[in-house]
Amino acid sequence: MGVNLKKYVGARTNFHIREDIIQSILDSANIRQVVEEFVPLRKRGRNWVGLCPFHSDKDPSFSVNEEKQIFYCFGCGQGGDAIGFLMRMQGLSFIEALKKLAGLYGIDIPEAPLSYSETKRRKESEGLVGANEEASRFYQNNLLGSKRALNALKYLEKRGIGNDIITRFGLGYAEAGWDSLLNHLKSRQVMPELAEKAGLVVQRDGGGYYDRFRDRIIFPIHNKAGDIVALGGRILGDGSPKYLNSPETNIYKKGHVLYGLHKNKDAIRQAGRGYVVEGYMDLLALVQAGVNNVVATLGTALTQNHIKLLKGLTKDWVLVFDGDEAGLKASLRALPLFYQADMRVKIISLPGGDDPDTFVRREGRDVWGRMAEEAPTGIDFVMTYGISTHGKGPDGKARLIEEIISILKPIADPVKKSLLTGYVAQKLAIREEALWERLRPEGSNRPDSDTVSGAGANAGAGKSNGVDRGGLSKAEAKLIGFFMEHHQYVGQFMDAGLELWIKEPILKDLWIAIQHQYSIKGVFNFQEFIEMLGAASELKAAAIRLSECSPPCEDPDEMARGLRRYCGDRKIKALRRLMIDEIEATNKEEEKESLLKKMQRLG
Repeated sequence: MGVNLKKYVGARTNFHIREDIIQSILDSANIRQVVEEFVPLRKRGRNWVGLCPFHSDKDPSFSVNEEKQIFYCFGCGQGGDAIGFLMRMQGLSFIEALKKLAGLYGIDIPEAPLSYSETKRRKESEGLVGANEEASRFYQNNLLGSKRALNALKYLEKRGIGNDIITRFGLGYAEAGWDSLLNHLKSRQVMPELAEKAGLVVQRDGGGYYDRFRDRIIFPIHNKAGDIVALGGRILGDGSPKYLNSPETNIYKKGHVLYGLHKNKDAIRQAGRGYVVEGYMDLLALVQAGVNNVVATLGTALTQNHIKLLKGLTKDWVLVFDGDEAGLKASLRALPLFYQADMRVKIISLPGGDDPDTFVRREGRDVWGRMAEEAPTGIDFVMTYGISTHGKGPDGKARLIEEIISILKPIADPVKKSLLTGYVAQKLAIREEALWERLRPEGSNRPDSDTVSGAGANAGAGKSNGVDRGGLSKAEAKLIGFFMEHHQYVGQFMDAGLELWIKEPILKDLWIAIQHQYSIKGVFNFQEFIEMLGAASELKAAAIRLSECSPPCEDPDEMARGLRRYCGDRKIKALRRLMIDEIEATNKEEEKESLLKKMQRLG
């Protein structure tokens, strides 16, 4: 086969598609044709180039090579084949992307027969989606065509939601009656038992059913593939609860779904940053104001599954919570998840009495954008908010440190934990060793040296503190030295795979430390970087020496472009070397053949 299927879906997934059919699809696909469905391309030498769809790109850095059948972005580091492009572009699974390619090239996919239990599960899932979609259409028709929806339309108008947003997000209205949806579904041959499983109706104690949603604005909830898997409702009167969601079902788990993700994923990729808000109306108000790169949680804290969805779109996120105790607790729970996933996070705490809806309607898009730019990083927010809440005295600082420990402790990456710990100690004017006393595993008599000093413990092996650039790889030293003097370009190399091919241990450790400082602050600042290295004296000496020895650069933009091309070539060579190692390590001929074909695609 032409791809390593485990790369996409994992070894435990069942495909039900013959491997020769998969290979036929891959052999037929032309990556330029696939990409051009989404991205305008123009010829440049042997490649085709365009603006990257996965990040905010002004200077075309997205390249497609027809000979190798691969794409690669020298700006954000995304790359792969036609299937990988469709998976990322449209949020598809491997099988979904494969079927889409088959459709484009007119290839029939004869699927192997499913087991009885698999057939039953698929049929039920399709039935649940169908019931939700029928209910959504019914409610949307009510909102746009029923006289009983007049109050609902007035409410949305009062909240600043226009017809374009109503149509785009499929908003609807559930009438106040007890069985209007139930009767409609019966007329469409959707049985009450299935409607109950979908959470659309509720069974009465004495028998029969009634509508779950009554006199509510309806918000269809989509999964990442665009299927309507649940509904949410906002009551129009004074009843309770104010917001009501479908119960969890076989197709809907609130910890796996984010409202607005399917509709706004392209805007998030293009912006290179996204916002997470807490409710439907907050999201809709932002979109109405022109802020499209936003998703909303569904009455639950962010989960690891949510983080995976977010990371698939961009690594830069801004959490927007009401400025109350509940908002702070939500931030505390979310931060370790972002840091563990190597993502960058800021937090906006809105003024008292405001939520994103009221704020953006009053202040407008430009003020919102400036506030986001000036928002503190996650760890800075916790420290600032904690001091203002608990006070600067010993008791207040102790409470704040407890909250920070709860954020730092789950972080597994030793360098990231070291940099964050040093940063917190510096900001709060406390001894870093005191923090490590709380962070180290129970039973340990001292902090792990590799953790406290970041990666520097290994970096200095065989080298003096006064690292001489002449003793290092000149190309690698030139690259890291460039970052020390031209801090503004670091973000362009965050996903360039330098850690795959930099051979000098001290330079590799410096790059990892640079990455982590950037992920904490969103920018790279040399002076703060030197301070944050703390006990890593080997790294600190190397960084200072590289900065001092970095040659003058008349055109840093051109230098950065050249370095990106260089890093791209080195990344491909490193990936080829890894594949060769895999080939040598396996005794299975089919795996060797698969890896060899994959190497050919890399070039």
